[in-house]
Amino acid sequence: MYSKRICATALIMCLAMFFCSCRSESEVFPSLNEAPTGTKPTETETSSKNKTASNGIKTLKVALPYSDETVRCLAAMFYSKNNGTWDSSVSGADVNTASLAATATNYVIQNVGVTNDGASLENLNGWKQSGEEPDLFLASDSQSAAETGLADELSVYASRNQYIDGSKMYAASMSSQLENGRLYGIPHYCAATVIFGNRDYVPKTGRLQAKHTPEDFTRYLEQTASSFKCIPLASGYEMMPYLGSCFSGDHPVSYMMNSEYRADKEKAETVISAASGFVKKLYDSKLTANTGKGGADPVYSRNAALWIDSSASCRTWEEYYPEKLYFLHLPCDSTSNPGVPYLRPYSLCVSKKCEDKQFAVDFASFISYDEDAQLLIYRLENMEGLLPLVRSGKVWNMAGNEGVFGDMVSDFRQTMDNAVYCPGSFDNALYRKTNEYTVSFFGSGNDRFNPEACYG
Repeated sequence: MYSKRICATALIMCLAMFFCSCRSESEVFPSLNEAPTGTKPTETETSSKNKTASNGIKTLKVALPYSDETVRCLAAMFYSKNNGTWDSSVSGADVNTASLAATATNYVIQNVGVTNDGASLENLNGWKQSGEEPDLFLASDSQSAAETGLADELSVYASRNQYIDGSKMYAASMSSQLENGRLYGIPHYCAATVIFGNRDYVPKTGRLQAKHTPEDFTRYLEQTASSFKCIPLASGYEMMPYLGSCFSGDHPVSYMMNSEYRADKEKAETVISAASGFVKKLYDSKLTANTGKGGADPVYSRNAALWIDSSASCRTWEEYYPEKLYFLHLPCDSTSNPGVPYLRPYSLCVSKKCEDKQFAVDFASFISYDEDAQLLIYRLENMEGLLPLVRSGKVWNMAGNEGVFGDMVSDFRQTMDNAVYCPGSFDNALYRKTNEYTVSFFGSGNDRFNPEACYG
C-alpha cells in the first residue's frame, strides 16, 4: 500500500466525500466519511462518552518515541485546545512547558515508549502476549500491523476528526495508509531515502552537487575510485528500488515499479531494465560492493565513500562520523527537474483492544497535524532526519534547523507534492522480498532483472 498513488476515482468509490484542499491535481485528498463497506461501528466504538476508570480519570496507553515530558505537554495542549483554555498568543515554539505540563486534565496519557523507527511486529506481539498492548502506537509498518490483526481500521474515527485537514497536510501521505479503501494508520512523520557521503573521500575535483544525474553520479564514483583506496559506493543494490522515477523522466512511480508493473508489464520492464542496467554497470566497473552477503561492512569500517540509507539514520551516522557526513539526493534524469522524494511514512495505529478508539484517533491526529503540537515536538525532541507531514512553514523552518541534515530539509519541502511513499521495514513483505532479490541479483552476475522473482 505504501507505493500506491491512489487515484481520485477509486477513493470516491470507496469512501463518501472529499476534503477540499489547495494542491496539485495529482493529489486529491482521500474521503474519510464512512467505512467503505457501509457498516456501522458498534455502540462502544461510537460512544462520545470517554472510557474512564473507577476514579473518573480516563487512561490512554501510548507507544510514542518521545520523552515523558513531551507526552505530558502534548496531552495538556490537546486538553487546553479542546476546552477553550489555550492562550493563542503563544505557540508550541515558545509556550512555557513547565506551566503547560502542570495543566489539569480529565485523562492520563501513559507512554510506554518506542524508538523513532516505531514498534515492530515482534514488539507488538510481545506486548499482546504479556497483556501490555498499548492503545495507540507508532508502527514500524502499518500495513503489516493491519494484516496481522494488530491494528484496527480507523476510517470512521478519522472522518470525525477536526485536525485531519486536507489543506494543511500532504494528501498522498494519507492515501499511502489506505488498504482496499480502509485507513489503518495516521501518518505522523516520514524519512527520505538519501545518499550519505564521507568527507574523507571527496576527490580534489570537489564534492558532487546534491542534485545530480546518473551520469554525474557515475563520474563522481570514478573520480573517487581514482583518488582513494576505498569502496566508492557500498551496497549499490539498495539504490535500485528508488530509481524508477529517474528513468521515467522524473515522473513519480512506485517503489520498485511494483504498481506500474501490475498495470503494464511491458512498459514497466523498460524502466526496470534501464534502472537495473545502470546499477549493474556500477558493479561491473567495481564502483560498488555487494555487501549484503556478509563480510566486513565498508560503511562501519569507514572504508566507503558513499552509501544509501534512510534520513532517519542520520543521527546514528553523525555519531559514527562526527563532522564527516554530507548528503546527496537520489539521481534525477535532469538537474532541471524538481526530483521525486522517496519517503517512508511512520504512522500511528490503534490496537483492536483500545476501548475508546475515537479518543485515540483524535489524539493521534492532533499530535500529527496541529501546528503547535508539531512545533512543540520539533522543539523538545531530536527530530533530525525526520520530515514533517504538515505544510506549515513554521514547522518546516524548525525542522530545517536540525543538525547536519538541515540543509536538505528545504530541498525536500519543495518536492513533497511529488513524493512516493514506500515501505521501509522488513516486516513488510514487499520490502523484504525486494531487498532479498536485489542483493542476490547484483551478486549473481545475471543480466536480466526479473520483477516476478523480485515481487515473489
